[in-house]
Amino acid sequence: MIFWVFCGLLSCGAVPFLLPIFSKHRTRNYLGEEVPSSLGYAFLLPAALMMAARGKTYEYAALFALALSFFALLGAIDDVYGDRSIKGFGGHLGQRRSTGAIKAWGGAAAALAISAQLGSSGVELVVNGAIIALFANLLNLLDVRPGRAGKVFLLLALILLVLRPQILAPLLGLIWAVAGYLPWDLRRVVLMGDVGSNPLGAALGLGFVLAFPALPFKIALALLLLGLNLLSERISFSKVIESNRFFHFLDQLGR
Repeated sequence: MIFWVFCGLLSCGAVPFLLPIFSKHRTRNYLGEEVPSSLGYAFLLPAALMMAARGKTYEYAALFALALSFFALLGAIDDVYGDRSIKGFGGHLGQRRSTGAIKAWGGAAAALAISAQLGSSGVELVVNGAIIALFANLLNLLDVRPGRAGKVFLLLALILLVLRPQILAPLLGLIWAVAGYLPWDLRRVVLMGDVGSNPLGAALGLGFVLAFPALPFKIALALLLLGLNLLSERISFSKVIESNRFFHFLDQLGR
């Protein structure tokens, strides 16, 4: 446990260290404020390194570290070179030469590669890959308000951990790391960027694939995630959250 707690301390302390490096890489938040972005590195690096170091102790730790690394790389490319005028699930897929398209199609390939490491084949390979890739994109879509993507990750990751503690112990490192970073995000000091939100979603996707091996459940989950991603093209998740008292309370918590 001490190793995972250490991830949280490293993550919290990494933000002020990284701020000068990313001080010129700014993105406007929902209030129009220019905020240093791509600070997802603060929690990703400690968590991924700790997972890799504990790979022989915890099953799937190395695979979680690999998933974080793949999707962090794709998110970093989009953060640095992305065209912010191209938005949405369909927008990225439709632009073959955009960094968003690289992230989308590259994420699909990475998700399939991760799924293949589980010994998946045929339909299960595709379904597992779809869950990982669609979760990654969904967390990215939710990262439009302070702390929102981090809170969704923590809530779902903790549920998974309670249900399957032996299998998903490596998630503890990422949970602690995100918890250490989150206060900075909630205070609008930094933004995690795609380099943070996409790997968080991929980790959740991998967690669900491992926690619920039944194929019918995974097919249903993949269809649900696909529906939510497509629905984001037509409705604003922020408006839905703001119109629901309970969701709004959770969304505002800590700000």
